[in-house]
Amino acid sequence: MAIVKIDILNHADYAGEFREHDNSPGLSKFYTAIESVRSLNRDHTLLLDAGDNINRIMWHGKEVFEGLALIGTDAHTLGNHEFDRGKDELEENIDYIKDRIPILCSNIVVEETGELLKGVLPYVIIEKAGIKYGIVGCTTEYTPKMVDSNSFKGLKAISEVEACRKYIPIMREQGADIIIVLAHFPFYFTEDSESGELIEVYEAIEDLHPDVMIGGHIPGDYARVVRGCAITKGGFAGKSLPHIELYFDTETRQVVDKKCRVIDVMHGNFEKDPEIEKFVRKVTGPYDSFFEDVLGVATEEIPMRLSVESPMGNLICDVVQRHTHKDFVYFNCTSSGHKVPKGNITMCTIGNMMGFNDPLQYGVYTGQDIWDLFTLVYEPERFGNNGNLMFAGLVVTVDNTKPFPHKIVSITTSDGTPLDMNKEYTVCTSAYMASGGNDTSKVAKRVKWEDTGIPIYDIYIKDLKENTWSCPPLGRYPMTGEIENDNSPW
Repeated sequence: MAIVKIDILNHADYAGEFREHDNSPGLSKFYTAIESVRSLNRDHTLLLDAGDNINRIMWHGKEVFEGLALIGTDAHTLGNHEFDRGKDELEENIDYIKDRIPILCSNIVVEETGELLKGVLPYVIIEKAGIKYGIVGCTTEYTPKMVDSNSFKGLKAISEVEACRKYIPIMREQGADIIIVLAHFPFYFTEDSESGELIEVYEAIEDLHPDVMIGGHIPGDYARVVRGCAITKGGFAGKSLPHIELYFDTETRQVVDKKCRVIDVMHGNFEKDPEIEKFVRKVTGPYDSFFEDVLGVATEEIPMRLSVESPMGNLICDVVQRHTHKDFVYFNCTSSGHKVPKGNITMCTIGNMMGFNDPLQYGVYTGQDIWDLFTLVYEPERFGNNGNLMFAGLVVTVDNTKPFPHKIVSITTSDGTPLDMNKEYTVCTSAYMASGGNDTSKVAKRVKWEDTGIPIYDIYIKDLKENTWSCPPLGRYPMTGEIENDNSPW
């Protein structure tokens, strides 16, 4: 018996975080962490990327794929944010990099033809030192509800289970020794349980005996062997690096043991690599002001929560309401970071606070529309996928002990006036939410939205010239009982 140790390094949601700052170690240190493992076992190490990379505000697409190639990425699966700028730009970026990194996605197709995007593969078989790795790529079926509907126009997500059941046997027929599902899927976990999309897919294909399943899409580091399958998730902004160890018997062609761990890159003792740092400076240097120019000050740390009311969520909406004068302002919590640190605020701070610089949209909701919107948010499966809304201009009382769709107890305006179901209220939100993002199209599509062309960040920059930021008072989201199906990482 000849046992070979295999190292599979993986991550997701890197999001083009090339430069070191308080929320990312930067690409250079991330590369050094990768090399701390790969340099010891170069013939038997894979580096796999589970998607959400090309969604930076300034550098994206070709620059980000170039960085992924530079650190030695062996395969990349599309995440939902790869679709943020539409099919044509995505295919252009894929064409640029596909000869250096296989770009995978087996379950998002062109609606009219049923074909995969140009340059995308459903799977790839990579052979290293006599061992063949079959890697099938999948993207969450929730993708159409997680990007602007205009960006996803002409595409559709098909069954990820059916895709796996189709391609895993093909990979085995083609000689794959080890089967890896590289998936931009969320999943949730406690100390003794796992749930969510990746786990559901695993249960549906468990009879095909995948060796490894890699997820992403939501924060949270995870590395466990679940009923014989090594499952990992992590790597947001390069802060961590999931590491799977497989022990492969070259005579029986079987994996005989599996181990998982997560490397803490953010707090590890990893030096910057000089060559990678040259690339980082080339890409990010023109944007030094993004990281360095002080726009204003936060007098205290302003924390965020994704499932309940929080100071940062209130601040995000209050600032927009202050400058747009709309009756009701709302955004999705899923685009937000976990805090505004005390001290100087830069564009980088704003980018970490609000991940996407959408143009603001104006519209008109009736009171009934507003009631229906909050009712929709509290449908348990939808809440589990998206968390809550942050908002300004209202007080929304929720009783989580009641069954859906009866969780909303009352809604008033900020001055305590009950919501008039027949009255029209002026509304401001992001282009993403106006398009029905976070699965709210049932309400958002009732409205004819006006595109202001005003990027959200412009509002925050303007406000910081006039105000210091601190924690707004709470009280606009009183709740009773525990939230049903709360998967929020913070």
